[in-house]
Amino acid sequence: MVREYSEEVLGEPELDGSQGEPIDYEGWSLYRDMQRGREDGKVTPYCLGVGLDALTLTATFLTVVVIDGDFFNDVFGNAVQINAEGSLVSALESTAVSDGVPFTEETVRRMLTSEPMASPGACILGRAWELRDVLLRS
Repeated sequence: MVREYSEEVLGEPELDGSQGEPIDYEGWSLYRDMQRGREDGKVTPYCLGVGLDALTLTATFLTVVVIDGDFFNDVFGNAVQINAEGSLVSALESTAVSDGVPFTEETVRRMLTSEPMASPGACILGRAWELRDVLLRS
């Protein structure tokens, strides 16, 4: 998941080990920061299931990560609006990625009905909304 955050949110090149060298997670500052966040209770990952694409038989781990706002700003303060795969969605009234997207019924409904989203993303967003009381428990 940290590799995806690096690519999608920070706009870094894809790290998949295909360059012949294994990824040095312990030497990677983003990985260390996220690990520290987990240890400090600022980052809480959840796996809500596994989805299987019927046409390709590709499995997708349906994950949600709850990140403390201040911690997110510290670690992802240099978020990009456009990455190699497209542009990040922001709140309708904002163009700043750092403003985020409010996790509200209105926003979730808009994302699920009006925004382009792959089926695994739509599935996990819907499940996260259904389980929001558990996921956001202090």
